[in-house]
Amino acid sequence: MSLLHELVSAAAAGAPERAAVVSDDGTTATFAEFDRQIRGVAGWVAARTAPGDRVAVVADNSAAYAEVYYGVPRSGRVLTLINQRLGPAEQAAQLATAAPTLLLGDDRYLSALAGTGAPIARAVPFESEQWQAAAASDLPCPDVVTPDDPAWMLYTSGSTGVPKAVVHSHRSILTAVWGSVEGRSVQPGGVYLLPFPMCHIAGYNMLVQHAVANTVVLCAQFRPEGFARLVREYGVTSCSLAPTMLHSLLGHLERSETDLPTLGTVAYGSAAMPLDLLRRAIDVLGVDFHQGYGMTETGGNVTFLGPDDHRAGAAGRPELLTSAGYPHRDVEIGIAGPDGRLVPPGQVGEILVRGAQVAPGCRQGGSSTEDGWLHTGDMGRRDADGRLFVVDRLKDIIVTGGENVSSREVEDALSTHPGVEHVAVVAVPDDYWGEAVCAVIVPAPGHRPAADELISHVRGVIAGFKRPRVVLFAHALPLTGNGKIAKDRVRDFARAAVLRGAENT
Repeated sequence: MSLLHELVSAAAAGAPERAAVVSDDGTTATFAEFDRQIRGVAGWVAARTAPGDRVAVVADNSAAYAEVYYGVPRSGRVLTLINQRLGPAEQAAQLATAAPTLLLGDDRYLSALAGTGAPIARAVPFESEQWQAAAASDLPCPDVVTPDDPAWMLYTSGSTGVPKAVVHSHRSILTAVWGSVEGRSVQPGGVYLLPFPMCHIAGYNMLVQHAVANTVVLCAQFRPEGFARLVREYGVTSCSLAPTMLHSLLGHLERSETDLPTLGTVAYGSAAMPLDLLRRAIDVLGVDFHQGYGMTETGGNVTFLGPDDHRAGAAGRPELLTSAGYPHRDVEIGIAGPDGRLVPPGQVGEILVRGAQVAPGCRQGGSSTEDGWLHTGDMGRRDADGRLFVVDRLKDIIVTGGENVSSREVEDALSTHPGVEHVAVVAVPDDYWGEAVCAVIVPAPGHRPAADELISHVRGVIAGFKRPRVVLFAHALPLTGNGKIAKDRVRDFARAAVLRGAENT
């Protein structure tokens, strides 16, 4: 299989009556039906656009979204995924750079965009009769699509700055898909729940499951109570969660005193997982855990930490739980030092990725490395066994008094305090130290920890120069659409607060 829609065609041939996609409103399509719908969408889109055109979508997860996920690339057009959680003006700015000839999506988002002056040539809501006829269309599908043709254009999460557009080909996405099938040992016969917005690269998990003809349940918007209901209603056996989602789900299960009996596997990623949260999840859920490390530019995960390492970590080797795992066989991982040269195991440097799943437009040559490396902007190291450990985002390393501080290490230390619900650590300007470590805390329900109490809590856990010099409190932390903490917005908040003299309040 070399084209995205062939995953569904193969499943339709082997398991035509198995449910392919289930929306959380109960809409269900078998693989045979879904394959026909994808062909219909492809023909309908091809009749209204030119080869290579961009077709944008802005919507919540739904059956219609799943149809365009495959159908637009099948038509030889580029599906441009716009984050529905952005404001209309932000969406309009992305549309201005994408210049799509056709815009699809939920009517409420399209209506909001209509008032922004965004350059929309043609907009068709999923709720319209025109769209309802699209999936039933019998117009001919193009048959000249190649594996190296662009399939998706999507935007990075923007967790550390302005989102940038990334274009993936059929080949790069499918390399990521088959790497994940192998890296996670995905088996047929399962039911998978997708809580991430499909506008983010995490949506590729639908393709991973369809590669082995598994059913995918689509969650329109993640809420822990709704997520738990879907697991019970559809007998969900596996899912993926960001740390913030997992935290909310555990709280709901503990408050409601319910369990998820059919759930057997949880994959997590998207952001750093606090160790205490992971240990709590292992205890509460009693399921197998997989971790994955990847990014928009890699089309999905490039490394995997499986259940065996999670069990060993919980049984007395906690350092394993901080690993992002091993690369799959179709990708290379390198660690580059400050001079751009690859460094040996144990040394920290920038994580580099090379392989066919790197988006064709994102391959960058390092100053002293071979051509084709993607510079991730993440700092990490590898151990003697080949496991990858992600230390921090390069932008999130705090340089205070000439010492480098990993914001993630400080966050992990603070998150062990019972009064901390969520925490983000960023740098703020300091006249003496250059930069100071600043912690922004969301208190746990029923707790009001003092700044001095939190700073004392990490004494002896992390070095003195790593301890926060500034502690701020907030009702919530800003999140990107896929559950990551939006560090750039936290940083802006913290710097503004320090300028107002609001530290340690």
